[in-house]
Amino acid sequence: MPRKCLAVAAAAMILPAAAQQNPLARPNRADPTAIDGRWNGADLEDRSNCAHPENNGHHGTYAEYDFAVDTANHFLSMAQFGITGLNCSWGGDYQADAFHIDWSGQYNCTDGKTGTFQSKSILITPNEMSIRLAIKLSGSETCDISSVLGGSRY
Repeated sequence: MPRKCLAVAAAAMILPAAAQQNPLARPNRADPTAIDGRWNGADLEDRSNCAHPENNGHHGTYAEYDFAVDTANHFLSMAQFGITGLNCSWGGDYQADAFHIDWSGQYNCTDGKTGTFQSKSILITPNEMSIRLAIKLSGSETCDISSVLGGSRY
């Protein structure tokens, strides 16, 4: 009989605790509208299989990113302004569910580079963003690129 009382008392204590909100819960990062706006950060690349071998290897530059989200058409676009003067336009369809955002499309840059991209992961918080991309250049240079776009904002 005392064991049953202990079990009931323990269950009564656990139920209110289970109803509490977890203070360490992860924010919903699958909301594509959270990336909308301007970010400042870096574009880091690891290039391989380039037609011009001198372009293989690690590259990085400071960049400003301006994102626009069209939720009606599931389209995400980005204007990238590099500190070197290189500007690129990115755009493509996105799919979002409760756990992640997939984004893929095409881009072109003022230096003649064009290509396709596909996101491997997207992390968005109120002040930080990180996008991991697989890129295939097809314009004035052909390369396979593994890229990380990272940025911050207030």
